[in-house]
Amino acid sequence: MILKEQHTPYGYCQDCKRQLAAVSWCDNCDIAHLKENFCNWTSDCSIIDEFIRYTQLNAKENMDYLEWIDFDQFELVKFTNKQGAFSSIYSAVWMEGPMWNLDEKADLWTRNGPTDVILKRLDNSQNMNQEFINQVSMYSSILLHVCYEIL
Repeated sequence: MILKEQHTPYGYCQDCKRQLAAVSWCDNCDIAHLKENFCNWTSDCSIIDEFIRYTQLNAKENMDYLEWIDFDQFELVKFTNKQGAFSSIYSAVWMEGPMWNLDEKADLWTRNGPTDVILKRLDNSQNMNQEFINQVSMYSSILLHVCYEIL
């Protein structure tokens, strides 16, 4: 009996030698890295923290999870005169930007630099409930990053 060689379209992780799940995405190492950084941030809202952590623990590739960005990372914040269902909407510039650039030699994702973003300031965030999180989670597969300022 002849066994076929297993197809590995993305290669293997340089650290743990497991098969990569996507371009430079190791389910083992990258999710472990996200877990290490859990203690480095908080939104001060356990419901949002749990939701962001859930997306990180279940990520299937680099841009498949949400990330908490502290408000002081934004510049040129301006009110857009628009309101959302739960929020007031602002424009801003995120100085570090998302992790979109792959340094193939180092096999690391780097941040993309200044990026225009939309911020949602949650109205009545002290009364936030699971219904809000359920609505956000319905759209999380199309969101690259969600940035909130909690009141």
